[in-house]
Amino acid sequence: MKLEPLYDKIIVELQNIQQIKSGSGLVVTKNMSISKNTTMKGTVVACGCGRLLANGDVVPLKVNVGDEVIITKMSGESYEEEGKEYTIISESSVLAICKLEDDNRND
Repeated sequence: MKLEPLYDKIIVELQNIQQIKSGSGLVVTKNMSISKNTTMKGTVVACGCGRLLANGDVVPLKVNVGDEVIITKMSGESYEEEGKEYTIISESSVLAICKLEDDNRND
């Protein structure tokens, strides 16, 4: 991925997306979570430098590249590259970071 998000923006590769190829060769992207949830799960593939405050200071983001996150379904802008679907969102649209039980990161 060659995109570099600005400030508090992050790019998430969605995990609930499935591509289906029809007999005529048409590729249809289907969101597998539409009927199940109001949230989506994805992996952070790029992060901005942090949230820009009014005084010019930048507060670092809590999420990191590689984190699995739960985001609100209707947040952000969709972007597709090389057959993968991404969403560009603000960090505030992240509802949770999925951590392993033995993850002792002190954030």
